[in-house]
Amino acid sequence: MKIATRIVALLAIGTIAVSGCSDKDDAPASGPQELVGLLRLEPGKADGDTLSGTWFRMVQPGGTPEKGPFMPNGDSPAINGTATLLEPGTEGGLRTGGFQSEPNPGFADGHSLAASITKPTKFFAVEFGISTNAVDPQTQHAVATPKVVDNNGTLTADLSAWAASWNNQEFNQGAPKPPEKVGPQVAGAAQVKQVWDWVARQWLNAPNTDAATGPSATGTYDAKSKRFTLQWTSLIVGGPFNGFTGVWHLEGTFEPDSAAPQSPPPGN
Repeated sequence: MKIATRIVALLAIGTIAVSGCSDKDDAPASGPQELVGLLRLEPGKADGDTLSGTWFRMVQPGGTPEKGPFMPNGDSPAINGTATLLEPGTEGGLRTGGFQSEPNPGFADGHSLAASITKPTKFFAVEFGISTNAVDPQTQHAVATPKVVDNNGTLTADLSAWAASWNNQEFNQGAPKPPEKVGPQVAGAAQVKQVWDWVARQWLNAPNTDAATGPSATGTYDAKSKRFTLQWTSLIVGGPFNGFTGVWHLEGTFEPDSAAPQSPPPGN
């Protein structure tokens, strides 16, 4: 009888120990964790004056991201045109750890052909698109691959490569911002690593990046549901909207994945 009692007690202890380990294994990781994969975007929506999903606004000089005044887009029905709703592109959203470059050619009759991240969207009758490139199309500075870090539900992101193309013009709309273009760039920069380009479907020899400055994109993340938000502002330099500020809001679900196909770079 005593032996049977001891066996039952040992089994109970073992069950508790296994349960404890399981709970620990299921618990979300603490501390900063890089999110590598696809940030699948949710289409933008407007319910009255309330925005959700993925959208863009343009603040007029002297305004604020919270209160505007915002530049109206005659092609958008959202909030009297003061917000432009965005839809996911052919890849479903933004990939981290790699690039989604602008195609070549990048335009057709002024309309952007960059369609990987978001679907090209009309702004004053001309479609704009989004891409991320090893060398920023406007500033011609090398930039880092998109990187998003989760720190217990708070996101910080380097989206310095975020580039908008519209009406045959290029605009860096990243956060932090790469340096402005100051003249011809030095050719033959040192190659430090190979990075996958999801649009060109090839490995790129990524040059040393030039230090970006200013605030990063920030947001929220739920590790259980994998729901995320990211938001940032970026000054527009050059073109008809010089001095205006872009306000970007991404929302959707994170899908973990590798930063590149599971095959080595050529020559490795």
